[in-house]
Amino acid sequence: MRKLWKIKALDKAIRLYMLVKGNPLQTPPDLTNIDARHVVIFSTTALGDFLFNSPAISAVRKRYPAAIITLVAHQKFAEFLKNGEDWDNLVFWNNKAITLPDMLKKLGKFPKPDLTLLLHSHEPYDYIAALLAGSKCIIKDNYVDHFNYRDKWLSKYLIDFRGHIIERKLSLVGSLGCDTSNIEMKMPLPVAKKVVNSSPVIGFQLGASTAERCWSPQNFASVAASLCSEHADLRIILIGGPDDKHRAKAFLQHLPESLHAQVSDRVGNTSLPELTALLNNMDVLLTGDTGPLHIAVAIKTPTVGLFTTANPYATGPLQNPELHDIIHVVPDKNHQEHEHIMDVIQPSIVIEKISRRLAVIESPKH
Repeated sequence: MRKLWKIKALDKAIRLYMLVKGNPLQTPPDLTNIDARHVVIFSTTALGDFLFNSPAISAVRKRYPAAIITLVAHQKFAEFLKNGEDWDNLVFWNNKAITLPDMLKKLGKFPKPDLTLLLHSHEPYDYIAALLAGSKCIIKDNYVDHFNYRDKWLSKYLIDFRGHIIERKLSLVGSLGCDTSNIEMKMPLPVAKKVVNSSPVIGFQLGASTAERCWSPQNFASVAASLCSEHADLRIILIGGPDDKHRAKAFLQHLPESLHAQVSDRVGNTSLPELTALLNNMDVLLTGDTGPLHIAVAIKTPTVGLFTTANPYATGPLQNPELHDIIHVVPDKNHQEHEHIMDVIQPSIVIEKISRRLAVIESPKH
């Protein structure tokens, strides 16, 4: 939550605005009967957040098939989202107050929203945006409970929810009468049918959104060396963002030079559609809790997920559990000597998990 003095000042300004312009909010006693002709959905944060939201967005699309649905998202995902079938319009916003007028101007080209869903966004500017856009009903997923300056504007929110984020979003839209039975994440772009690789392909996602979710390049190299010694035809694809290039360099420094030919470095040079195609062609992805993990889950690519500070019961794979191995090590006092908290996960257990996956893949060939 931002500084309280700023929240109070913004609240006074909004109340004055509503007094002058008129308060459009209508809080119906039964949310299932809302006549939602225009629905605006905010999902303006990380890639993984959007994918967690996708089952709820799809449920809303099915609940209101004749409605206009406008998705407000971050510009950096424009190529990834442009052909999604669960919305009619795309409006981009970077969550900053200074760009709020431009975003509202774009929203103003469409009818005023009958319903606004704030699934993942930055407050207070998200609910302020919904109010200024003239929304009649605002439903928000709050991550801080019991804050009256915000809650008084909302028709629905959850309190003290415990469970996976996908279930959390579905629970929220369930109040609208949506069918919440489908937990599968939905990709907004077409994904090719999977093919059987002639030799095993393993992906290493080297980076994450924060350093504390990154496994060390030396550990990745240890896994690679062990797997290559057992599988002479193994191919390894390194992936990550532009800021992860130093991790790829360190990985290669720790890997015997004789094995470099088995490694393809794609770190920092793939668009999201290209990354999706790479992930779709992998037999296993080794990764921390980050966007590519959730793409892999959505497209049914097997994964080995590494978790320490992140909670896999909230952000790990939910669908198709048979395809995904979770390694969750909770740090304790004995782990304080590690320079990086993720290094409490030993390469040996990762090698074991991936080897089992490879054995399943290769068994039909023999």
